[in-house]
Amino acid sequence: MMRVSCSLTVPCPPSVGDAFMPTASITEHLTRVLSLCTPAAPVTLPVPEATGCVLAADAHAILPVPPFSNSAMDGFLVHASDLAEGSVITLPVVGDVPAGGGAITPAPGTAVRIMTGAAIADPHGLVVIPVEDTSADPGPQDLPETVTISSYRGRAHIRPRGDNVNTGDVLAGAGDTVDAGLLAGLISAGVREVSVFPAPAVTVLSSGDELVDARYTPTTGQIPDSNRPMVAQLLRELGITHVTELHTGDDPADFTAALREAVDHSHLIITTGGVAAGAFDVVKTVMSAGDMWFGHVDMQPGKTQGAGSWAGVPVLCLPGNPVAAYVSFLMFVTPAIARLRGRDTPADLDSRPRVTATACAPFPSARAKNLIVPVRLTWDANGAGASPFTRAGRGSHFAASLNGVGGFVLIPPGGTGPQAGGKVTVYLT
Repeated sequence: MMRVSCSLTVPCPPSVGDAFMPTASITEHLTRVLSLCTPAAPVTLPVPEATGCVLAADAHAILPVPPFSNSAMDGFLVHASDLAEGSVITLPVVGDVPAGGGAITPAPGTAVRIMTGAAIADPHGLVVIPVEDTSADPGPQDLPETVTISSYRGRAHIRPRGDNVNTGDVLAGAGDTVDAGLLAGLISAGVREVSVFPAPAVTVLSSGDELVDARYTPTTGQIPDSNRPMVAQLLRELGITHVTELHTGDDPADFTAALREAVDHSHLIITTGGVAAGAFDVVKTVMSAGDMWFGHVDMQPGKTQGAGSWAGVPVLCLPGNPVAAYVSFLMFVTPAIARLRGRDTPADLDSRPRVTATACAPFPSARAKNLIVPVRLTWDANGAGASPFTRAGRGSHFAASLNGVGGFVLIPPGGTGPQAGGKVTVYLT
């Protein structure tokens, strides 16, 4: 069974049927969520298998980059002392060095044809003259007997050994993600293994008799189950490859069985729906017996939230309305995943990537709670433009309007939304 360290100090509600619902600010609930999430113990993986993981320790270069001095151009290797800037000189060609071939050092007064990346044993006093500055024809050609250098601009065109990093240099620090760029750097520097936090496995569990799998046509009283695949895809977009999707109806026994299944292979369980005060809200009915908090968070949409642990595994309970679930994911699941992956994630919005954009349409004003508006972003020569995801900027059930969302805007309680042409801070997804 996969386990992560969890703790919860916030008191649980008195009972499932009690009308009392504790309240929390966004920061308080995010702090609660992050307190549940500790990454699993680091593991050592071969570098190619660590892609997408977060480093648990600094990675140091084993080899210098480049590992040997080499030519930066296709051309001719000559002694700088044989050249004068602006002069024309003809030299005999005494050798040929392709990339991967053994280094040849020309004697003074001679030249060696050399290709980009080819080794240079000792670059001191040597320069590479690009082929376009010589009498040689570019491309596949027989080795010429002589070469005339028509131009010398004073540049060596040689990449010294260790010009990028030297043996022992720190390539990346703990907390960095092994992305495509770092992958190339690690391999280039001879690093074969790295210590990383293993990628978390996440189960998405939707509930409700009214929900129908996307493969089937709903009948009267049924609706397509869009939340489960939506949340699963949002997880994949965060780099989580181990995602399990489960669904149950409103029967508490079935939901409990699904939880037990999820606990066996998950670092995090995410539920959608069933957390309000309805008579058939199975999530709250079952999980209130565990180490859980259910309450209202100072935000719309996504007011009703749940968080805690079940059999030692963190559980985040999102509301059932699709836009509310989407917004809740951005607000709470995204930083939770970052923490589980090994990042030191603060419980505030200031640490998130954001951009100042120009409002392309009016934004609504907030009422008594923080209003979170998903936005579509456009880019042009003047910067970013932001438009509310719906004309009114609201609608927690408007699932068909989430296409193209690239961020969200938070308007504080009682705050006036910007009008078209005004500036707005967009937190990027």
